[in-house]
Amino acid sequence: MTFLLYLGKVMLCSGILLGYYWLFLRNKRFHHYNRFYLQVTLLVSVVLPFLRIPVLNESQNAVNQAVYQTIEVLTVNYGEGDELATAPGRLTKLFTFENALYLFYALGIAVLLFTLVKSLLYIRRISKKYPYERVSGLKFFTTSEPGTPFSFFRSIFWNHELPFNSHDGQQIFRHELFHVQQKHSTDIILTEVVTAFFWFNPFFHILKKELKAIHEFLADQYAISNNDRYAYAELLVMQTLKANHASISNYFFQNHIKRRIAMITNNHSARYSYGSRLMALPLLALLFCTIALYAQRTNNSGRTVFYTGDATPPLTVVIDAGHGGIDPGVTVNNLTEKGLALQICKKIQALAPAYNIKVVMTRTDDNLPGNTTVVHDGLRARVAIAEQAKADLFVAIHISAAGNGKEMKNDFSGFEVFVSRNETSHSPLSRQYGSAVLQELSKLYTTNTTLKQRTNMGIWVLDKTPCAAMLIECGYMTNEKDLAFISKSSNQEAVAKKILEGIASSRNNTPVNAESAPVAEPVSAVKTPATTNIVTQTANVTTDPAFEQNMMKALERAAERSHKKMVTYQRPAIFYQEVPKPAMEAPGFDPTDPVTQTLSRHFCRATRYPNQVLTNNSEGVVYFSLSVDANGNIDNLKLYDQSPAAASQIKKITVVGYAPDPAVAATPISKEEINNVLQKEIIRSWEKKPDLSGLNPKSTPYFFKVQWVIEPKRVLTT
Repeated sequence: MTFLLYLGKVMLCSGILLGYYWLFLRNKRFHHYNRFYLQVTLLVSVVLPFLRIPVLNESQNAVNQAVYQTIEVLTVNYGEGDELATAPGRLTKLFTFENALYLFYALGIAVLLFTLVKSLLYIRRISKKYPYERVSGLKFFTTSEPGTPFSFFRSIFWNHELPFNSHDGQQIFRHELFHVQQKHSTDIILTEVVTAFFWFNPFFHILKKELKAIHEFLADQYAISNNDRYAYAELLVMQTLKANHASISNYFFQNHIKRRIAMITNNHSARYSYGSRLMALPLLALLFCTIALYAQRTNNSGRTVFYTGDATPPLTVVIDAGHGGIDPGVTVNNLTEKGLALQICKKIQALAPAYNIKVVMTRTDDNLPGNTTVVHDGLRARVAIAEQAKADLFVAIHISAAGNGKEMKNDFSGFEVFVSRNETSHSPLSRQYGSAVLQELSKLYTTNTTLKQRTNMGIWVLDKTPCAAMLIECGYMTNEKDLAFISKSSNQEAVAKKILEGIASSRNNTPVNAESAPVAEPVSAVKTPATTNIVTQTANVTTDPAFEQNMMKALERAAERSHKKMVTYQRPAIFYQEVPKPAMEAPGFDPTDPVTQTLSRHFCRATRYPNQVLTNNSEGVVYFSLSVDANGNIDNLKLYDQSPAAASQIKKITVVGYAPDPAVAATPISKEEINNVLQKEIIRSWEKKPDLSGLNPKSTPYFFKVQWVIEPKRVLTT
């Protein structure tokens, strides 16, 4: 619950409760009850929004089945085709609309607290100025101050011009004495403090005035017992208060004169209506249920209850905060990947018990796991921790980067989940957990809903961990929006909750031989450090079995050099290389042409399966061509309904969608409408043009064939 949401709930509670008072209790003669009701209103309005009591409601459905998309060859070239962007400065981030609201709110609190302190200092000053007498445990001050007589806690400040032993003086003294005996000053101080912190809430200001009026009604009622009520009313009318006074004390000559006289002269029977008082109880119960109770699962949510009870042993999950020590990962605007990843992991650790998950952290501070000083040793320590903990699941938390990790690349955004390249007995479970986490994260923020794998080099902690494992890239630090989102503490907590929800819901719906989110066809990757000492390459990827070991040694040496030279060690950027499949290309197609490769990567990354076509369980094909001039500018997009006769070489791209449930299928659309939608998707992908400068394009057009194919949906069974 955010702070602004809490303030809104406070206003809602106070408005409902005070509205009931105004309609059914105000100006009634049960003043003691009304005083108690207003005190409860103040307390409930402030405390109730803090309460969050879950009401378990078991889902009737299995885990939600999201529609996932994949493509024949998933290719991502980080940084390619992006324009440089300047990261926002610290002052720009500081002066936001949200921060301005908080500043305005704080200023309001400061002004009201200053007024309260000023009144307290005034009372303290006159108590030091005038002598006092002890009267039945009270301090009785005789003063010449304007606004007297008044009372404050166990002190009564009297005006020397008012005869104490006169009939009027005795009635006024009884009035102030009742304020002291009933501790009305405590009510006033409490309401003043609460109103200061919730000054924007008009209902608290009204409540404060009503509570003061009730204090006067009660004191008047006590003062006129066995006396002439009309003479007392005349006393109120004849006296006039012309001087300023402190608002936190109980003055005899306060306002509410008309209401006080009405209460004094009202000679109604003591048989008051109890109905209006008793009806406040169901109102409080309804308000409590509305604000404090919430369904942990709803019948339509498609989820299950996270915590399965003490009878179910907790799931042991190793949470690995990426990087650490001499390896900061990506560094942007003085924010490091290792720091942000650790913050997210600590929030997962704090929230995990509520999901019946036991968390084992690979690191809890800035050091590498095992307090090692070498990056490779840190990787081995992570795997060793998972082995020692006998973990059920290993989750690595990272934040990605585009290009060299130093420039803002706003075209690359969103969360991603990687699983191991190796097919083992843990692979189905890894895909299942990864699928569930993807589904939950996609409800919170932009998420790539296809699980990813990396071949050749792989990911050490995923390939070597002896249990189900996944690596979550929590957005891009080189994207301004992603960085602003993931660096905010409340968003980190929301991400932690979604990760835990995905893990817990997947565990509660463990299928036999489960197939979860589709895994994109493995792509060949090279991951090299983006430092000034190493040149990044994406071509000529070797398949030598010793390649991975040699690469890890290179990473270790690079980290050591960075540490010795005090150079910031950026997290290696990830580059993907398309795996050529000559059998799928037209005769004479040159898979090594850099322009064709770049265009293919671009359309593979940008093209999606349109929902309108997917929900109708429809397929289609679009042919198109484009031209590239000598400067690398892309132009002259042409669309075709069939293979163009002029095309001697056609690059094929396939977009695979998983068939939706028949129950949610939309009204069938014609082939012409399908073709129009698919052509618009190509135009949308084409408008986001990659940079082809310096690649020596051909003078002839480039032809492409994009085919959208439906596959049967993979359903989890329980």
